[in-house]
Amino acid sequence: MDKVYNTASFSRIFLVFVLALHIVFYFLGQDLINFLALNPRDVIFNIQVWRLFTYPFLPLSIAEAFLFFFVFWYLGPKVENSFRNYFYPISIFLFIFLQGFLTVALFGKENFYLYGTEGLSFYVLTLYYLIYFRIVSQFEPLPLRTMVQTAIVVFFWVMAATLDSFIYERNTLINSFSFAIVGIFIGALSYLQNRSFANELIQQRYRDFVNFRKRLEELESQEQQDIAETQPEETKNEIKSTEQGVLVDEFIYDEENLNKILDKIIEKGKESLTPEEIKFLENYSKKVK
Repeated sequence: MDKVYNTASFSRIFLVFVLALHIVFYFLGQDLINFLALNPRDVIFNIQVWRLFTYPFLPLSIAEAFLFFFVFWYLGPKVENSFRNYFYPISIFLFIFLQGFLTVALFGKENFYLYGTEGLSFYVLTLYYLIYFRIVSQFEPLPLRTMVQTAIVVFFWVMAATLDSFIYERNTLINSFSFAIVGIFIGALSYLQNRSFANELIQQRYRDFVNFRKRLEELESQEQQDIAETQPEETKNEIKSTEQGVLVDEFIYDEENLNKILDKIIEKGKESLTPEEIKFLENYSKKVK
């Protein structure tokens, strides 16, 4: 298996970058926005190719920004772990170009301005649910909370885009839905291309998770037996009162907390652990050796 590139923070860095540009361009005015927006006629007849890359970084509506934030802050880091090396960052910028290129190819003679991140949001959203429904759910169920949150965010985005289109008589609904459809389509194609590696990676993480958990259970069982044989009766009763917890340096490391960390390893990888969680596992392992 290829070495996995740790891009756990790329989605969030990209999110902050886009939102910062959104604020900057908002104050710089509409003229600059029009100069950077996707205009099919200008791309073809005036060779303004930068428009194929700059259109997602322009001011967002509230609903669009909310959807973008949810996808890239909560779902993006999970999707990154299923890509080889630098493929995820590259796929983001390739998607931006492909969406712009398809728009120009379809509406080459039209003179209108398009910008927005709906396509990017639905691209990552599609990847997340295809990967987790088709691969991860073979081992662990998809969190119900994530599904409910996604449904609420998408519903809010649809309603906001619809109201904006009808109230202000703009083509917001057509533009937003068009970008969303392109994002879903390209996301599905990207999933098919990346499926074999994602499946291999998730299976390997699951095997690591099972082996790690089995080893800890064996060590915990052995430690409890050793303590039971060497400690006086009062200590034995004290250990029983902790139920399934393990006493380490006056702190109780219970099985529930351990399971949460192990579940996090299988879902996000070892690199997602916090310093406290790493210390927890190190102390736990030292105690049960």
